Amino acid sequence: MAGTAREVVGKLLCGQWLIFDHQWGRTGPDPALWAEIVAEVCDQANVPVAFITIPRHDLTVVVNPAKQPSFEQVRESITAMLQHRFTGQPIPADAIATAAADRARHRLRPRPG
Repeated sequence: MAGTAREVVGKLLCGQWLIFDHQWGRTGPDPALWAEIVAEVCDQANVPVAFITIPRHDLTVVVNPAKQPSFEQVRESITAMLQHRFTGQPIPADAIATAAADRARHRLRPRPG
């Protein structure tokens, strides 16, 4: 569900969120480097970004704090990612975020600047 830093910026601007699976770091950038690159590109594009690391699942959720998804949406995306990880089945299209919800939102803190 994650992509290049520029793809992440575009998705964050559209109200989408992404999940970086730390296990992908075996064949790509490690999570800390990827987050650093995304943060820098977001800063250059003046797009707010927040990273939510979920150590228990080895995942990082990336959101635009100005267009936050609901807790339920993030939870559904994480469940889909874990299902994909353990079964190898494709992530269902309806589990991939397309827009921030109108439902109740939880509060995130933007990264210190």
